[in-house]
Amino acid sequence: MAHEADRTIDDYIRRLRWSLQSLEHDDRRGIAGEIRSHLTDCAAGGEAALAAALAGLGTPHGLARRYIEEYELAGAVGRAAPGRLMVAMLGRASQSLIAMAAVFGTMTLYLFGLVLAGMAILKPFAPDQVGAWHGTRGWQIGIAAQPPGGGVELVGYWIVPLSIALALGCYLAGTRVLRAGGGLLLRGQAAA
Repeated sequence: MAHEADRTIDDYIRRLRWSLQSLEHDDRRGIAGEIRSHLTDCAAGGEAALAAALAGLGTPHGLARRYIEEYELAGAVGRAAPGRLMVAMLGRASQSLIAMAAVFGTMTLYLFGLVLAGMAILKPFAPDQVGAWHGTRGWQIGIAAQPPGGGVELVGYWIVPLSIALALGCYLAGTRVLRAGGGLLLRGQAAA
């Protein structure tokens, strides 16, 4: 009976290691050792305990996918460039409300930043169509095909440095939202 349990564990670990090929060798070895130890402890409780442990872990491929996603997310949270983190969070957005909210918030802030950067770039080329106005329709800011009638432009060319500063602020805030969401996901996985 012990021989059968050892063979079952060896087969599970072999398939798990194969599914973890995208991770570093030391990481694969560590994960496989941890899972082997867990399964061996469960096997000491009998065949039913081992079967329950295997069912709880799921397929080797599914378990490996969860580990790989966690490693990718952890690595992306620590990097300076948010591109990899955005890709990792987009992959989880369909499964996690936190990831979806972080991606939506980040994309919104990045979009505002892009519009503000566009305003800074376009102001010297189309000074009458880019600005901040106050007129009969209230406040308007942005890029307009026609400036609002009866409106007074408020900031003139000062909109260029102001837009650049606000665009940079949107980028930094969006990146912070993305990292915070990634951190929350990692803490949630560690608690699970």
